[in-house]
Amino acid sequence: MRILKVSLTSVSLSSVITLIFSLFSYTPSAKRDPDTYYFSIGESFLYNLFTITPILVVLCLLCYFSYVLLGKLSRFSHFLKILLSILIVGTLTSITLFLASQSNKTNDIYLIPEGYEGDVFVFYNINGAQKVETEKGYEVHRINNKGYFATSTPDMDYGSVTDKYYYVDAKGNRTPISKKCVSLFGTGGYSTSEVEVVDLIYTGFRLTKDNCSGEFTNESFDMEDSKERMINEILNIYYGVEREDSI
Repeated sequence: MRILKVSLTSVSLSSVITLIFSLFSYTPSAKRDPDTYYFSIGESFLYNLFTITPILVVLCLLCYFSYVLLGKLSRFSHFLKILLSILIVGTLTSITLFLASQSNKTNDIYLIPEGYEGDVFVFYNINGAQKVETEKGYEVHRINNKGYFATSTPDMDYGSVTDKYYYVDAKGNRTPISKKCVSLFGTGGYSTSEVEVVDLIYTGFRLTKDNCSGEFTNESFDMEDSKERMINEILNIYYGVEREDSI
């Protein structure tokens, strides 16, 4: 019965912590970067609640069992046990807030063929495509020479953009690309029921080599032609579908 109470208390604590974090991490519309997706307060709350709660429940149960063991040791005074409990709760709260802060970052790496310039896309939820690899907490997207990467990973990460961009030569050597050379498109999706149901999600950006600047980063571009061309190719390769409106 006590274990159930501890579990319910930890869920309540997680809700309070998540709500506070969601309120403080919310970015008003006036301060948002263009072509960047930001969580609403509700989205942030739900995402972090389902991410953090299981971890916090486990930690609280461990804390409870530790407290029970401490209670069996007579040399610990009532005051000391209360002090240790406060310390444990404070530690749990700090860990929870840290995990919540990490969960709202995109943390993607884009590896782009050396010399490539133009539109770059990543398409998610593609049947038969490779899974996204991870590297030191970042998801790695290996862009092909046609400007896209297709993966069976169901969806992308959302939140503050913390991505890294690299040119990669034939030997695998990486050269960092300045974020001033990247203009984000944002996110979108495409669905069709031809032959089999296709429900892909995409994100992308335009990459330049010579016009890197703050103006380029904030500029809006028409990427419809390149996006449609890449989707057509993906549908043909992975689903055997030839669209009538192919470019």
